[in-house]
Amino acid sequence: MSHPLFPSPLPPGEPLVEGGPLAAFKLVTGPEYADAAGFSTIETDGPGFSRAWRVETKRDTAPSSAIGLRALTGRAVAEGDTGLLRFFARTVSSADETGAGRVFIVVSDSGLAFNSSFELGVSFGREWREFVLPFRFHKDFPREGAAVMFHFGFMRQTVEIGGLDVLYYGKTQTLDSLPRTRFTYAGREDGAAWRADALARIERIRKGAFNLRVTDAAGRPVSDASIRIEQTRQAFQFGTALQFARLVHDTPDNLRYRELTLELFNAASPENDLKWGAWSGDWGDRYSPAQSLAGLRWLRGHGIPVRGHVLVWPGWKNLPRLVQELRGTPRQDEIPRVIREHIRTMARDTRGLLEEWDALNEPFTNHDLMDLFGPEIMADWFKTAAAAMPGVPLYLNDFSNHDLTTDADHVRHFEETARFLVERGAPLGGLGVQAHIGSQPNAPAEVLKVLDRYAAFNLPVRITEFDVWTDDEQLQADYTRDFFILCFSHPSVVGIQLWGFWEACHWRPQAAMFRTDWSEKPNAAVYRSLVLDQWRTRIEARTDAGGCHAARGFHGDYLVTVESGGRRAEKAFALKPGEPALNIEIVLP
Repeated sequence: MSHPLFPSPLPPGEPLVEGGPLAAFKLVTGPEYADAAGFSTIETDGPGFSRAWRVETKRDTAPSSAIGLRALTGRAVAEGDTGLLRFFARTVSSADETGAGRVFIVVSDSGLAFNSSFELGVSFGREWREFVLPFRFHKDFPREGAAVMFHFGFMRQTVEIGGLDVLYYGKTQTLDSLPRTRFTYAGREDGAAWRADALARIERIRKGAFNLRVTDAAGRPVSDASIRIEQTRQAFQFGTALQFARLVHDTPDNLRYRELTLELFNAASPENDLKWGAWSGDWGDRYSPAQSLAGLRWLRGHGIPVRGHVLVWPGWKNLPRLVQELRGTPRQDEIPRVIREHIRTMARDTRGLLEEWDALNEPFTNHDLMDLFGPEIMADWFKTAAAAMPGVPLYLNDFSNHDLTTDADHVRHFEETARFLVERGAPLGGLGVQAHIGSQPNAPAEVLKVLDRYAAFNLPVRITEFDVWTDDEQLQADYTRDFFILCFSHPSVVGIQLWGFWEACHWRPQAAMFRTDWSEKPNAAVYRSLVLDQWRTRIEARTDAGGCHAARGFHGDYLVTVESGGRRAEKAFALKPGEPALNIEIVLP
């Protein structure tokens, strides 16, 4: 291992950016953040380098891309080509309560953290820390068609970055062959105190007691009868986002997709099929209302509750053409009416097929309509939806709202939005926490703090879009285990939904549980172990001398089978949260 004060050795590669790494990057900010950024190149005493960037975030800023350093690639690259970014970073000052500085790295076609080849947020203290980050291009790019970016839009901080290498390997190196910084998270270790506490909470809040008594037709207790108790459905919802085309068109892969959906999940959501652009036809023939409704009916027929996603996504880029075409015209004031009509249409056309809706999606970054018509329009959307679909819970849903240490502004904005809606009389029915996790996961104990804050609203909380995007499959599996344990242990959380499970149709393929060939990754094994084994009750026992058996089981639906002397009886029952011990009487004929 290299001495920590010297750079790690790297395989020889070619430059990916032109003009030298430090000189290739240029400061970019949004117009409203030009006064929030300070940037200079300084002389320093770094390990193996003497020049570094000093980047100052002068006021609390969000999103992270509000302040950035950006370089275009100096060569054409092909899908599957590999590259590597190496740098050292240290914190001069930080307003973060941990004292750490932060930077978010992106490699993509636009320099934004969406549909990117690589993205990762890292934190670091006052001593130089080396980061070695290999990546693989997810598509072909011409020269200057891709960008490498460092984002600094966080709390007030001053950080320094030096020892920068941006290397291209083409197909000469694989991701596995390249060196890398291995990330972990606080609380991953065996015996972590937070995990022991969470498992104890699970035992306390996710189970109910029941007393089984078996008698014969004359009312006499039947002792030593064989009892088999099988949980047939969990009350807690373990779901996934689905592509509805795969539910309604028969191919070998689609059949396997449906088999695993039924095997692994007891809840679902469309990934895209109910989004306004898909429903209106903007997205081409891959989507249609007929296909969406067929998918909903398929799920309904298999007893899988579905949550709708999404009624209003109020950024111009996520609104359909029919709304965008009104922008800036004399008819612009018709937009609120058009949105109300859309909400009523979705309520009418999907009536009886959905259990809940994401009524408002990602207002932190999608606020164009609120900027135009005022924030009260958000409450209007909820009220319109509630009138059109009485009794259906309506959720506020957003991303990066699961950890204060990573994105405190996002958490605060989410709370402020929820509070605003409640104060304006909006029928807010739940809080949606997307929980897209990167290669440096959040400490479970920090996520717990945020869930405790959201509990103050006395609303159900649902993890709506969980995934862990990393090529470190063991880290991915361990964090899946711990995130599920944490969320299942919190009394406000009613469900955890994955944002897909198969690599071939996942927005972030590395985050999937199943590879394209349907082989299982370690995170799939963790999911099976928790959801289908440890958190599903199965009991085989015999009645005592009084014909009784007492036990505890996870909340949900059950079937008990009793046999004695050639006689057999079955009975269904349900254990529900908050109810006293259930007494079950079974009569053997």
